[in-house]
Amino acid sequence: MALPAPNLDDRKFQDLVREARSLIPRYCPEWTDHNLSDPGITLIELFSWMVDILLYRLNKVPDKNYIKFMELIGIRLEPPKPAQADVLFRLSAPQPQAVVIPRGTEVATVRTETREAVIFTTEDDLTVTPPDLAYAFTSPDGAEFEDCMSALNRPDQRVSIFQESPAEGNALYLGFAGDISAHTLALSMASTIEGIGVDPTDPPLAWEFRDEEHDRWSELRLEKDTTGGLNTDGQVILHVPYSCTLTELNGQAAFWIRCRAVAPREDQRPYTRSPQVTSLKVESIGGTTPVSHAARFTGEVLGRSDGSPGQTFTLLNIPVLTRKPEETIMVETAVPGEYEPWQEVPNFSRSGPDDKHFTCDSVSGEVQFGPAVKQPSGEEWQYGMIPPLGREIIFGAYRSGGGVVGNVGPGTITVLKSSIPYVAWVANLQAAGGGTDAETIENAKIRAPRVLRSRTRAVAADDFEYLALEASPEVARARCIAAGAGGDGSGGPAGLVRLLLVPRVSRVDQPVPAEELELTRQVREQVQAYLDERKLLGTQLEITTARYAPVSVQARIKGKAGTDARRAASEVEKRLYRYINPVCGGSDGKGWPFGRGISITEVYAAIQGVMDFDYIEDVKLYTVDPETGERTDAGTVVNVPFDSLLCSHKHEIMVD
Repeated sequence: MALPAPNLDDRKFQDLVREARSLIPRYCPEWTDHNLSDPGITLIELFSWMVDILLYRLNKVPDKNYIKFMELIGIRLEPPKPAQADVLFRLSAPQPQAVVIPRGTEVATVRTETREAVIFTTEDDLTVTPPDLAYAFTSPDGAEFEDCMSALNRPDQRVSIFQESPAEGNALYLGFAGDISAHTLALSMASTIEGIGVDPTDPPLAWEFRDEEHDRWSELRLEKDTTGGLNTDGQVILHVPYSCTLTELNGQAAFWIRCRAVAPREDQRPYTRSPQVTSLKVESIGGTTPVSHAARFTGEVLGRSDGSPGQTFTLLNIPVLTRKPEETIMVETAVPGEYEPWQEVPNFSRSGPDDKHFTCDSVSGEVQFGPAVKQPSGEEWQYGMIPPLGREIIFGAYRSGGGVVGNVGPGTITVLKSSIPYVAWVANLQAAGGGTDAETIENAKIRAPRVLRSRTRAVAADDFEYLALEASPEVARARCIAAGAGGDGSGGPAGLVRLLLVPRVSRVDQPVPAEELELTRQVREQVQAYLDERKLLGTQLEITTARYAPVSVQARIKGKAGTDARRAASEVEKRLYRYINPVCGGSDGKGWPFGRGISITEVYAAIQGVMDFDYIEDVKLYTVDPETGERTDAGTVVNVPFDSLLCSHKHEIMVD
């Protein structure tokens, strides 16, 4: 039970009026008119109203004391976090030399009459280099390879991409000597109409890249294919992700992509003969780089030092995003016009009088230098060096922005704020996400007991889970599994802590693609570094993505007369996608519980809560192989291991 907060004075306006009127006979017996029209009664009510306001303020003292206590234990309001996205820079034409999009380039959404433009800045230099195609192989199975590089350079020869009777796994492998990660490649092909049998708009092909981060071949984003399934002259435009790295294949180290034949779907026409290519030319027509919702400010002059301890300055643009190592205060040296960097610290508790330290509040933008504190002996101790009198102080660079306003949709970041040679346009192919507003004082009050309990140390399982969510806005859920947590030692040896993370997803009313449920290397490293500073010595931490168990529901429902069957089926599907969701699913909407299966009775309950049907004719549950997509009838219950999460595959709902 929570401790009851004291009410320092519980009297209200009417209590004060009643008390004052009861004292009239004692102190003013000649005052006999107690009606509301009497001027004396009016004065009593006026002063009662004023005292009521004072009592209200008095009862706010416990809240103020609570906030001051939070300050004493080091709690500060969390600054806003910037939304992030990948932005494609498309060149006006392929260039023979490298094109550099410098770090700090600003792009934005379109400004409208009702909404200001949302500005994003690039976080790294993007260098778009001409691709160097060094190797080309064909292979029937990914184990045996045949060199076809020389044939692709001779128009009089033809290269059969697949076997004479194409089969699943046949592929053309292309290896590049230079780094093609984050590049947009245009493959111009000259082909003959030999790969007959397929639908030119839907060929059974897959373009993939070698993904060393996950040790597998992963799908490339295909923007356009005008070759009709490699049957006519045309162009294939591919977006290569960041995780395409140098890999050895058939004894050759390169950056590899491939075009692979896949098993046709039930409604898809297969190849009866292999397509043939007579020439291939690869060009870079753009690149992708991460951007964050922030505006960058450089060289802001804060003022000159007055030589006093604890002096403060305020930045012009707030809130301020978390500073990077190179974003810091610069203080003028003894040589006019020459500046040296100072170091930002969370507080001055470990700062000596010669330490060039400062603090910066991200929410208020207040910059403070070290204070002087009088010791019990009467001596003043200086915590942190004071900039000498008259020295100019500037903030070398900082970023301001963040907030949910930066979570814009796909295709909305289309404005290039500064002109860059050879760049034609920009666009974000996926929605920006991860932006959060600055923390409110109410949320900080809720956070205080946990901070006081753990003191930012990861000891218990819930400490690891809480700090993992605090480490990155890209983490939606965390599950900590200590040694032996599985009951059979599956939690690992003593001292090993497994942390399963679930990333944030943007899809709620539809199946979540497997790639969106995978943890990026950047997020994993961010959480690892954050927890390494807070875990106990000797604790080994293993961070992985949660294991997912896709399930599919097939249901037949009898609707009432006049029911719109298509709309009803769509509503049921959306309900099931939201319910069987690792991030927002479950009965409480906080994500499907780890290790919990699902039964047909739960599916019935979820469907019945959507619309008013006559009855549900039939429901079937299927488990789905995440690699092949093959479904298996699960009967009445789907069980999953303790470290796994259910997620929705494609549901099939029929309403009669």
